[in-house]
Amino acid sequence: MIVSIIGTRGGIGSTTLLSNLFVQVKNNETSHGWLSLTSPFPPLFSESSTNWKKVFSFKKNIPKWNNEKCTYCNDCVDICVNKAISPLPNGYNIYSELCNSCKACISACKNDALKFELNDVGFIEISNDTNFNLHRINLNEKEIISTWHIKEIFSFLRAYKEKNSTFFIDIPSGLHEYWEEILKLSSSVIIYSDDPFTSDLIYKSHSPRQAKLILAITANSKTEFEKAGYSFAISIPKNKIIAFDSIQGKIVTDIGFNNSIINLKNIILEKFPS
Repeated sequence: MIVSIIGTRGGIGSTTLLSNLFVQVKNNETSHGWLSLTSPFPPLFSESSTNWKKVFSFKKNIPKWNNEKCTYCNDCVDICVNKAISPLPNGYNIYSELCNSCKACISACKNDALKFELNDVGFIEISNDTNFNLHRINLNEKEIISTWHIKEIFSFLRAYKEKNSTFFIDIPSGLHEYWEEILKLSSSVIIYSDDPFTSDLIYKSHSPRQAKLILAITANSKTEFEKAGYSFAISIPKNKIIAFDSIQGKIVTDIGFNNSIINLKNIILEKFPS
């Protein structure tokens, strides 16, 4: 099972919510894992994330030119919608961070001067601390995360994770354009927001995926949400105790917060069994 969390904006505590849920579900077992697309890790894991080992490489097909066949006609430059190719005095430069391996440039070349070459553009690594089973993404400089990366990540997790284990993925709020892909590939997704109307809009806009969505909103938005006629969102407290525990790298002690975590855990384990 792969559980992702999407915070509708940064700073509302989605990482704190997911990291505490992860510890609750993990329950001292080592089979469950965490994958962070954000940096740095939540303070709760900070002491367990100092020694890393590569476990997966992102390999992307990048075009390579045969200078003996190339006539420098610029057809490859003109057809590239991502502007990943620029002409040089004696050839072409490819910006791998912009290339999505669509093969348009290869198809456009009348002289068969281009071919794909497999390149390492980043990797997934695991902390050698086996207690938390932490993973993180480490892309090459300028390499921009894309739908292709998301698909590769989920493919890796499905092949890598143990049977009956759960992986928790912390998704940055800025990756809005990849939410649909994440919703499609995850077993379940927690949508976390402090704006009830945004939460409802997101929920309705992804109606084909609603069966796997869990809507969570900050407690101070719960009243507004209910006034609008909705009652299915889980309320998540947000206060100074929670913030202090999170900053100190502690499991949150607030009773209301922990009750919400237990509700989330029960929903995930009962509705989305591994």
